Amino acid sequence: MDSCGFSIYEAITASKELNFKTTLKPDSILTLLETYGFTKPHISKLINKDPSLLLSKPDKTLKPKLEFFNTKGLSGIDLAKFISANPSILKCSLQNKITPSFGMLNNICQADERVIGAVKRCSVLLRIDLNKSMMLNIELLRNVGVPGEKITWFLVSQPRTLTISHVRFTGIVERVKEMGFDPLESTFLHALQGLTARKSTWEAKLNLFRRLGLSEGEIRSAIKKQPMCMRVSEKKIVLVMDYLVNQMGYSALVIAQFPQILTYSLEKRIVPRCCVSQILISRGLVNYQIPLTSLLIMAEKAFVEKFVIKFEKEAPELLTQGAYAGLLTADRVKD
Repeated sequence: MDSCGFSIYEAITASKELNFKTTLKPDSILTLLETYGFTKPHISKLINKDPSLLLSKPDKTLKPKLEFFNTKGLSGIDLAKFISANPSILKCSLQNKITPSFGMLNNICQADERVIGAVKRCSVLLRIDLNKSMMLNIELLRNVGVPGEKITWFLVSQPRTLTISHVRFTGIVERVKEMGFDPLESTFLHALQGLTARKSTWEAKLNLFRRLGLSEGEIRSAIKKQPMCMRVSEKKIVLVMDYLVNQMGYSALVIAQFPQILTYSLEKRIVPRCCVSQILISRGLVNYQIPLTSLLIMAEKAFVEKFVIKFEKEAPELLTQGAYAGLLTADRVKD
């Protein structure tokens, strides 16, 4: 409770797994972690997940692994966050697992920082046999024509997709090809990621789009334009469609023509921009329904200049009450 910040319940639970006569070793482990940038909350989270780490050999077992990540560019708070979220890494063999796996990933990524980016998103990369799935999946992507730089990007940004079984991955690649996606384009990999959803989940979303009034052709077109729309939860799809159709008056067909909208944040992008539109229309400053391309797809800076700054004198509430007030204030202070 004193050293790790545990509650009495957590301390009792952890003590059932531990048996030491003195606190010499546990204390040295906590000191080591603090040396590498772990704060008390990080230590509490780490030990709470795996109390047996307090029985490790600090200099022989823990320090070499912490030092390894330090030399690869993962240090301080970033290292503490990574390790405390993935304590099993400290149980892996540095010589037989972590180092060779890191080297294998580096052969593809060609930079330590890229490998760190991948393992931070999917720590299992350092714990599994990469030859059984990931390397086979990457080789398949090369064979179907996906450029090397796109494979590297995919490994860094979506590493978990590459760890699924090779048999399943092969089937997904075939489906993506049958849908007409070009391996030379990024949409091929987006589609591949979208299709990693369970078949039942995929069918449920197709049925949802049908209930929203979209034809099979319109659904296929939407998926081909933005495969990632199939990764959005059914709940979010319903919320976005309900808001844009029932509250803003846009048709489901128009939204389907720009399926990337379904991937946008409702709270941070869709609702604030629609509020701006409602203010402009209610004040008579805009006498038409703003096209979705301008309302939601336009870049943030361009949107603010065209629909907020342009009308700030006629509609000061955009600045005092609107979602962009803080942004504008910060920009002007900077200027």
